[in-house]
Amino acid sequence: MGLLRADLQALANLPATAAGRRLVFGTLLGLGLLALMWWSAAMAVHREPQALALLHASTHGRSLHGLLGTGLLPCPIAATWLGLSLAQRQLFEAPELLLWRTAPTAGLRAPLQVLLRAAFLTLLWAAALALPFLAAQLLAAPAGPLAWLLLPVAVVGCTVPLLAALLAVHIVLVRFFAGRVLRLVLAVLAALASVGFSTWLLLGLFAPGPATPVDVGASADRAQRLPWTIDTAATLLAGAAEGRLDGAALGTLLGWLGLALLLFAGAACLHPRAVERHLEAQAPLLRARRGPWPGGITAVIWRKEFAQVLQQPGALIGFLVFAVLVFALARERVLVDGLLRDRRLPRDLAHLAAMSVQWFLAVLLVLYAHMGRLVLWDGAQWSLYRSAPAAPLSILRGKLVAVAAFLLWPLLLVALAGAQAFGAGAAAVLAFAGVAAGGTLAALGVLAVVGTSPRLMRPDDGAMAQGGRSFLAALLLVVLFQLALAPAMFAWLRLLQHLRRHRLAADEVLALLPWVVGAALAWGVVVAALGIALGARNFRRLSAAT
Repeated sequence: MGLLRADLQALANLPATAAGRRLVFGTLLGLGLLALMWWSAAMAVHREPQALALLHASTHGRSLHGLLGTGLLPCPIAATWLGLSLAQRQLFEAPELLLWRTAPTAGLRAPLQVLLRAAFLTLLWAAALALPFLAAQLLAAPAGPLAWLLLPVAVVGCTVPLLAALLAVHIVLVRFFAGRVLRLVLAVLAALASVGFSTWLLLGLFAPGPATPVDVGASADRAQRLPWTIDTAATLLAGAAEGRLDGAALGTLLGWLGLALLLFAGAACLHPRAVERHLEAQAPLLRARRGPWPGGITAVIWRKEFAQVLQQPGALIGFLVFAVLVFALARERVLVDGLLRDRRLPRDLAHLAAMSVQWFLAVLLVLYAHMGRLVLWDGAQWSLYRSAPAAPLSILRGKLVAVAAFLLWPLLLVALAGAQAFGAGAAAVLAFAGVAAGGTLAALGVLAVVGTSPRLMRPDDGAMAQGGRSFLAALLLVVLFQLALAPAMFAWLRLLQHLRRHRLAADEVLALLPWVVGAALAWGVVVAALGIALGARNFRRLSAAT
């Protein structure tokens, strides 16, 4: 119990330090805002009596079961995301791993500690994503005390067993199949999990909900095909809401939990040898020819950022997975189907607007990850930055140059996807490239401000409860990015008002495009200059902090 007591004591001592207080405040505020959004989405369901009636008819009288199942879906999604992208690294790369292995404890104690940490973080996310929706449904039922008592059981039963099974499978795979091929496979799975969870969360926050009874009926039909664990937990809660205890459902959930923990205990015995096999397979996959490094600090910094990406197969695979996702979003016309079908819009203008919306969505998916390159991920090098005889602005400028190059990837992908999926012509693609370049400059300005904020991005902060705090930073980033692009949205709304009274010919659109591109580039330069100036001030404060 010593390791568990140490982690609990570390959590209890967080408010005792300034970094710990920032961590606790950011985590609670971030997860709280996320829970509030999901609560609002849940209450919106009950503001449409017609939709609820259709939902009840579509589920053959099991509307509460369908709603509870929908509310429980974030539990396995969060478990899959953290199990594949974050927790698996703790099994073989945790800073305390060497100490755990040399301590006089049982061999399965180290992986068990990783499972406890991962379960704690996963349950935090599951509580923020699932409990508000479930609580709203139980309040509306209304449900008795039994349902509220079984609510934690349902959430744990939908979260922890899947997480334990994923970690157990990972240990077994590394123990028997460690090598370059397995590293590539796990890197692909981690990239898919990270990008998939970000996409699901982003679309859940920004995509419009069911607008018609037909959409609600379709959602109910999908809810009837829930995974069996979700279906079992929803059955348990629905029965408890009616005042009866479904013993079969409760036994199934507890049995699945016990089986998963037993499977993990068996795999944990293989963990010491799996760690050795993992260390033996650590040779870099890509070996670039070494050349002389430039002498300028800015060039050294951006070269370092590129070198870090090239030496991380997971990062490279993440770029490829992101490309597949962008083309899939374009093919499905996510958020842009109405624009492309609007007959009032000239063809080139509709394509430009659709590609701009897709670019905005694509940039939102990667903006926070690239923002971490400024301060958050450089804790190991921070002492070197502070002692180097270089201006903080030069270091920040090198990082922003690398981030700007990485942000050109969404621009290129959306341009290709627009030409391939939307049939956009050369004029629309070129105009989009100019507009997106201005938007990229604006994104750099926003990144420079939020990514160097002393209250959000301290390099010395721990990562045990970083999830909610990361969400707070991501939320602030999205809000500021939207504000930076607000003039474009205002101009678009004015154009739509103009189109209600007048029609634009194709030649008028072509004459208008250079002015649009010029305005976008000018506004991007203004936002980037202001953001970099504020970011340099923040960077100096972080460098001077003790």
